[in-house]
Amino acid sequence: MDAIFDLDLINTVKVLKLNRLSIIRFKYDHITQSYQKNKPIPSATLEKVFDCCESQNYDADKEIKYYELSKSSLISHGWKTAPDVLILDTLKDINKYAEGGDWTEVFDLHLINSLLFIPLYLERQKTKYQPNILGSLILQSYSQKIWTNAEIEAFKWIGKKVTSDIINQQTVKKVQSLVNERTSQLRFSLDVQAKLSNKLRFHLEELRESNKVKDEFIASMSDALKTPLSNLKTGIKMLKLRNVNESLELYIDILEQECDKEINLVDNLLTIQKLRVKEMEISPQKVHISSFLQDIRQKFIEKLTESQLSLNVNAQLDFLLTDLNSFDLIIKELIFNAIKFSTAQTVIYLIIEKHLNNFIIEISNIGAEIAAEEQENIFQPFYQGNNVENVTNGGTGLGLALVKSLVENLNGTIEVSSILSPNSKDYINTFTITLPQEVHEVY
Repeated sequence: MDAIFDLDLINTVKVLKLNRLSIIRFKYDHITQSYQKNKPIPSATLEKVFDCCESQNYDADKEIKYYELSKSSLISHGWKTAPDVLILDTLKDINKYAEGGDWTEVFDLHLINSLLFIPLYLERQKTKYQPNILGSLILQSYSQKIWTNAEIEAFKWIGKKVTSDIINQQTVKKVQSLVNERTSQLRFSLDVQAKLSNKLRFHLEELRESNKVKDEFIASMSDALKTPLSNLKTGIKMLKLRNVNESLELYIDILEQECDKEINLVDNLLTIQKLRVKEMEISPQKVHISSFLQDIRQKFIEKLTESQLSLNVNAQLDFLLTDLNSFDLIIKELIFNAIKFSTAQTVIYLIIEKHLNNFIIEISNIGAEIAAEEQENIFQPFYQGNNVENVTNGGTGLGLALVKSLVENLNGTIEVSSILSPNSKDYINTFTITLPQEVHEVY
């Protein structure tokens, strides 16, 4: 109980010359909701939370005592009469309910001559429910005593204060229990997060180290491969200078093509590696579109002829300002990709145009559909699409990954679309590049 309120109760005992005042709290195993006229005694534990005797000094730290409600005939009778007050003002009435004994921690059966039970209850809003009996205020007199109406009303008022105190204690206890539970859950959650964070940090460090080792390996292997491949290329050129028969020349051409592919693979790996570690410098310069596209046509004329394709170019600019090496590599890779996946006897379209302060590059070809799920992965390194199986001269899967890296290094974006071609079963596949850099036209 509240310490200040305990002091008030002690003074009440002294002023009214009571021999003993006790407060009992009920802890039910199950709460009965519906109202019953002859209600049975419920299963409950009694807690003696306050006990003050006239003959003894009050001890606030005294241990709480427990008892079963069903074993105390006097308190059970008080519970049955609740919410009404129970008055037992004769020894005969008391012995009627306590002839077999009772809770000796509360009742002085050999001394009591008069008892008053004030129920501590919480009134429910609906009348069909019985009041929630929280406990009982028990007043004992060792001499014959007639309880006056004034005394009963005074103790009823005290009972309401005690009830309020009990409810407040229960509320605080529940809130504290909830706070403790949430605090425990929070601590557990923080511990788990800390462990996960440490594991994540450890795995990130491992991943960084792994990427570093991989990058160093790719760089060193690329450098190591470049020299023997260059020597091999030189040897092939020397062989072609000699007079050889046609069958041998065919094999030399095949060898040269494969050597070029390997050199291109190594170059692409080195370029992607430089882009990854931000070592690829940008050197903007004026690019003459007409001469640039003429060189592109010349480089691909043989492959276009072999594949029965044609290249249609539409450039609405005379000059543009960009990094020539990156721009050249982007266009070459996209045209090479278009040739590889185009249906024979179709046209590849290359469009370069100005739009506000950007320039747009579109390369379109007619071929098999690029499905939506493929469009999400097509720019991943070493990704081979479903249509690669139908291509005679497959690539390494680095071309489009390289293009995307180069475009992003120029602060641009690249997108791909695939729509059904009119009057055909094939699809129009378009790669669109937007470079948000200022385009300069010379008049």
